[in-house]
Amino acid sequence: MQIKRGHLYVVDFNPRVRTKPGKLRPALVVQSNLVNEAGYPSTIVIPTTSKLVEDPGILRFRLRKGEGALDRDSDLLLGQLIAVANESFGKELGSLQGSTIEEVERRVRIILGL
Repeated sequence: MQIKRGHLYVVDFNPRVRTKPGKLRPALVVQSNLVNEAGYPSTIVIPTTSKLVEDPGILRFRLRKGEGALDRDSDLLLGQLIAVANESFGKELGSLQGSTIEEVERRVRIILGL
């Protein structure tokens, strides 16, 4: 499977450990395609959750049902950026538009102090 930046995949985050999300859930690939194509064994993603909160601040970004082929409204958990083994990836769901990716990147830069 060719993993692509800006695409959502179903990822197996098991087992759940403390604040690390568990279970199968969609995740957005944010790692560069340069690294993805080099065959590196893990990929940096942002997990999603369908447990929505109002006024989440900068740590979440709301994706509406249908964006990236999501079947329900979901929040990207921007504060839980994580590298996962490529074997954890399941089916590809879809991709996000450039303007959405740009806003996610902007927020991640703020969170990471870049």
